[in-house]
Amino acid sequence: MNFFIIFLLLGLFLSLFTIYYLSRDDLILLRKDVTIERIFNLAFTTFLVGLFFARLSYAALYSTKMFLNPLIFFLFPYFPGLLLTGGITGGLFFLLLISKSKNLPAGRIFDIFSISLLSSLSLGYFGFFLLSRQNLFSAKPIFLILIYIILFYVFLKYIHQYLLKGILKDGSGGLLFLISFSAISLAVNIIDKFKSNPFLGRPENPILFVILIISAAAFIKQEKLIRIIRRPR
Repeated sequence: MNFFIIFLLLGLFLSLFTIYYLSRDDLILLRKDVTIERIFNLAFTTFLVGLFFARLSYAALYSTKMFLNPLIFFLFPYFPGLLLTGGITGGLFFLLLISKSKNLPAGRIFDIFSISLLSSLSLGYFGFFLLSRQNLFSAKPIFLILIYIILFYVFLKYIHQYLLKGILKDGSGGLLFLISFSAISLAVNIIDKFKSNPFLGRPENPILFVILIISAAAFIKQEKLIRIIRRPR
C-alpha cells in the first residue's frame, strides 16, 4: 500500500512539474490572466476527480460488490483497483467542463494537461508492473514504458511547438493524446486476449474503441483534414 501511494504521488509531482513548465510563459494563459496558482488548483481538483472515476469505473466493470460497501470503495490503497481508462476520460471530461464554465481557455488547458499525463504514464506503468510482481523485462512492460516515454518526448518537442505556432489548433494536442492512449491500450488488450476473445476480453475495450473513434473524428473535423485532402492540386 505504501509503495502504491509513493508511485501515485510521484506521478502527480511529475504531472504538476510538466504543467508548470508548459504554462508558466504561455501567452494565451497570460492574456486570459490565468495564474499558475489557478492552474495548480485546477490540477489538484482534476486529479481527485480522475481518481474517483478510476475507482468508479473499476468497480462498475470488474467488481460491482464494491458498491455494497462504501468503506471498501473509498479505501483504494488497502483494497486495490483503479481503471486508468476511467480516470483519464473522467478527469479530462471534468477538466473541459470546469474550464468552459469558468471561461478559461479550455483547448489550451486540455493540451497542457494531456501532455502532463504523458509525463507520468511511464512511471505509472513501471509502478504497476513492479507492485504486481510481473516480469519487467517481458514484452508488455517494456513496450508500454518505452512507448509512453517516446510519446512524451514527441508531444513535448513537436506537438507542443506546433500548438504554440498555431500549426495545430488548441485542443488538438489533447485529442491526439486520447487517440494515442486509446489506440495503444486497445492494441495491448486485444493482443493479451488474442487466443480467447480479442475485442471483448477486457470490459473497457468497447469504451476505448468509442474514445478512439470520437477523438479521431473530432481531430479530423477541428483540423479540417478532409478539406485538405480534397483540395485540388
